[in-house]
Amino acid sequence: NMAEMHPILWSRVTDRRLSAPHVRVAVLSTFEHRSFDLADIQMVFTPQTDLAILNAIANHIISTNRVNTDFVSKHTVFKRGQTDIGYGLRPENPLEQKASGRSKANEATDITFEEYAKFVSDYTLEKAASLSGVPVNRIRELAELYADPKTKVVSFWTMGFN
Repeated sequence: NMAEMHPILWSRVTDRRLSAPHVRVAVLSTFEHRSFDLADIQMVFTPQTDLAILNAIANHIISTNRVNTDFVSKHTVFKRGQTDIGYGLRPENPLEQKASGRSKANEATDITFEEYAKFVSDYTLEKAASLSGVPVNRIRELAELYADPKTKVVSFWTMGFN
């Protein structure tokens, strides 16, 4: 809830949105709050499904052939992280004890763009919608903003993804 947790920054986002008709604001959260009052794209998603939405956006950009391959080849490094690394709880917590990958939580391996594309290919807009509870058309609308090379996107990942 950027409006309440980061009011100074949110006032600047609000000023920009209200003073420039082409500016759009998307708010993703697990509950509706004051930031939704300004949002053009509102998404209330099931907890722990934000990465499914982000993977679907990446897959949409790749599958619609809108990757800036020159930029990607010069400025990105792809990594495969560990899964089932726990929840960041105290080590004695039963949920942490059950996490099979927690001892390797900080390990990652380099992968190619093609391997990354294959990984996110499973995250269709429909799958992300099914997992997150966000309608396909809203996820597509957000994905289109990211896919358009003429659109400048600023993402705030503060206390969640704003």
